[in-house]
Order: sequence, then C-alpha cells, then structure tokens
Amino acid sequence: MSQMRPVDLDHASRLVNHGPTVLIATEHQGRRNLMAAAWSMPVEFTPPRIAVVVDKKTFTRELLQASGRFAIGL
Repeated sequence: MSQMRPVDLDHASRLVNHGPTVLIATEHQGRRNLMAAAWSMPVEFTPPRIAVVVDKKTFTRELLQASGRFAIGL
C-alpha cells in the first residue's frame, strides 16, 4: 500500500509548516537534477505559495533558470 496521497492545492503549502524534507526537481534539455532544499517556508495560503532557497552557484539553479520550471516534492 502506498503512503503517498494527493493533497488539494489549497492545502499543499501547509505541509511545509512541520519541517519535512523538501526536494527541488529541475530538468532542461534532458539534463535532470534533484536537490534537497536547506531552507523552505510557506509564504501564503491563498493562493498557495512556498519559498525555497536555491544558491546561484548550483546545478539546480542553472537548470531552473534555463527551463523556468521546477517541481517541489515533500
């Protein structure tokens, strides 16, 4: 049985409050990366927003800027 369950977007940012591991996934032109975020926090509940820090010298940041997209895994 899978432990993963879908969460409505309206409630997703609340999952960050209790301090889970936050993973940032990026991809651009077949190059992929997954990074554990050292710092994250909910910013707003409506609309849901989460802030994360991605250092400008990382491969994750390079892919994020090139693609303009990323995914957050909690």
